[in-house]
Amino acid sequence: MELLFNIVLIVFFAISYVYVGATMPKSTDLELGAEQWPQLLITALIILLFVNIYNIYKNTPADKRHFKSITGISIPAITRSKLFWGIVIIFAYAFALEPFGFILATIVMFALYAVLTGQKKPSVVALSALLITLGIYFVFQRGLGIMLPRGYGFLRDIALFLESL
Repeated sequence: MELLFNIVLIVFFAISYVYVGATMPKSTDLELGAEQWPQLLITALIILLFVNIYNIYKNTPADKRHFKSITGISIPAITRSKLFWGIVIIFAYAFALEPFGFILATIVMFALYAVLTGQKKPSVVALSALLITLGIYFVFQRGLGIMLPRGYGFLRDIALFLESL
């Protein structure tokens, strides 16, 4: 089952790599722009997934190297897992970035992940999501000079204000 999941992830990340390269604005030859950072991370993920597949294969006894274990997949059990909901949150985050902007989408994503991982105090969830988001924002915006999605309407105004600081 774990082997199959790793293979599905490799296919997904390969498609994501192509999608990022086709849809992101091109940067100049001398800078790492908006399309290279995700592609570098995706490349690292794919390499690590191949390493993981090799380790799974190597550590599995020869008599158990078959695909019979994937026949007992239970959809209700999958939808109850935290991994499933983590993936749903990431997909929703990816679609929310452009219309809601980096700041709001990332605060909500980190807050949902904190709740998913077991944090129960609303003040800790809110404060940690806000601080992590602002930290990442300033690292990418100021430190690396990478423009993050601003969102539409008043969310764009907030992003422009933060950029002027």
